[in-house]
Amino acid sequence: MISTNEDADAKTKLTADELMKVYDSGRELNDEFSAGRRMSSICSDDDDCNSSLPPHPENWPQRPLLLLPTPRAGMNIRGVRYSSSKIYLPQYEEVQYLPINNGLEAKGKCLFIDFESDLFIGTACLRLKNARRSECNENAGDDSNNDHSSSNYFHNKKRTFQAIIRGRFKKRIPMSECVTGQMFTRPAGALPPRLIVKAAVLLMSHLAPQLQSRLEGECPRFLSPLCSTAQTAYIMKKDQKLNADEDLEHELQEPHPSAPSSFIQSLPQSSMENHPILLDTDNKARIKKRKKAFDELYSNGSVEPSFCPQSEYCFEFFQHLILFDKFALDFPKPIGQHSLKKMMNGQPLKILALHQKQKEKNKPEEMTRLWSFDIWHESLYEDAININTTNAAASK
Repeated sequence: MISTNEDADAKTKLTADELMKVYDSGRELNDEFSAGRRMSSICSDDDDCNSSLPPHPENWPQRPLLLLPTPRAGMNIRGVRYSSSKIYLPQYEEVQYLPINNGLEAKGKCLFIDFESDLFIGTACLRLKNARRSECNENAGDDSNNDHSSSNYFHNKKRTFQAIIRGRFKKRIPMSECVTGQMFTRPAGALPPRLIVKAAVLLMSHLAPQLQSRLEGECPRFLSPLCSTAQTAYIMKKDQKLNADEDLEHELQEPHPSAPSSFIQSLPQSSMENHPILLDTDNKARIKKRKKAFDELYSNGSVEPSFCPQSEYCFEFFQHLILFDKFALDFPKPIGQHSLKKMMNGQPLKILALHQKQKEKNKPEEMTRLWSFDIWHESLYEDAININTTNAAASK
């Protein structure tokens, strides 16, 4: 149970109640969807639908998982390399898929993805627990025959997922207008029982009080502020020495609020005063302070501070709720594991961040991707093919 004060508990309960209303409306939408009264996809062009499909799972080098840049999202993959090198690996020059690390890589052998979008240029590193070794690291030996506890990133950790994004924004963008999470292009499939959703909602409400949830409509989403959602975040100014990429393989630490690399230093002076002495030694307390400060910034809709093109930013994300190798939600007993396949409706999970401009009256919502990667599981493939076939037939 997460310890909070009375105001935070009240806010969490309010958020949870709102999310459960979203869930109930989503169940009604799903009933319509299942009865055939709604289109199964918003894709209106056959070529668009086909181009969003991954290759057959038999061609996935890390089956049952596959990592891809999101199609038609403006993602340009510059190359794949080891963390200890600046030379791109030829194996990834003319292929669609991208590497997934599993936490057992030798030092300097984590695979990094250099990418560029319209608004951001940087590097991504993904670790998924129990993922199959990438082809570049297969010569490291058989996982089952060795004790990797000393070099296993996931050893003694509850988390099953880690993603690190580091890079520069191409123009000034208000921090309060950047969000991260999940966004889909068609309605959800069969939603899980209310008991399971309620457990997930309570957890999400604690971790992301500013969560935007929408299950109704053609494009469901779960988005929260980028600067308060990241588990670790820091800034490297242009006059600071950048950390080596190999440093990203190790445990990242939240900077002290008084450090130049802290996001807290971007806030008005009044938000930076009276740091408890606890922050000197407690990494979790520093993270909590940054999250609270930027949740407030987001709720106020402040246009400053902004991301600066002259600085480099690093964001770390991790979670423990999803078992990616089984593609299932993992709750404590008596709830246990619940497959994600049916609710995903043939769509992948995402590593996603967006610039979500403040909506102006009588104008459509404007969102531009900062980065977007798709995590596919082979259990999704058949549904994706069937929906694509249905849409193709309906459009004729």
